[in-house]
Amino acid sequence: MMSKLVRLITYGPGKLFDITDHVKEVASKADEGTIFLFSKGSTGALIRLPRSKDVIELFERELWKLVPIYGWAHPGNAYAHLRSTLMGTWMIIPVNRGKPLLNGLGIYFLENQPVNARRREVFIYVKPSR
Repeated sequence: MMSKLVRLITYGPGKLFDITDHVKEVASKADEGTIFLFSKGSTGALIRLPRSKDVIELFERELWKLVPIYGWAHPGNAYAHLRSTLMGTWMIIPVNRGKPLLNGLGIYFLENQPVNARRREVFIYVKPSR
C-alpha cells in the first residue's frame, strides 16, 4: 500500500481546499486499485465538486443555508460536527490505469471551524488490486 499525508493550513468556516493533485499523485502509483482518504479530526470534511471557481464560491455561500452556525442549543461548534457528519470525513475512489475515477470532479477538504491557520491532516492511501 502506498500513502501520503497531506498537511494543510486552513481557515474557515466553510472554506474549501483543493487536494485533487495529491490524490492523483498517489493514484499514479497503482495501475488498478482503490484510494482511501481520511480526514483526521471530527469537524473537517471531504467532498467532491467540479473544479470551477463559480461552483466553489456557490458551495461556500450556500453551505451557510444548509447548516447555519448560529441558533443551536449547544453552544460552540455543534454546526461544525453536524456538517462533518453530513458530508463525511472519509472517501473511497477507484483507480484505473493509474488515475482516480473522478469524472471531472475535484477532491476538497472542507474546513468547518472558525479558526485561522488551523493545522489539518488528510491521509491518502492507494491499495493496488494486484
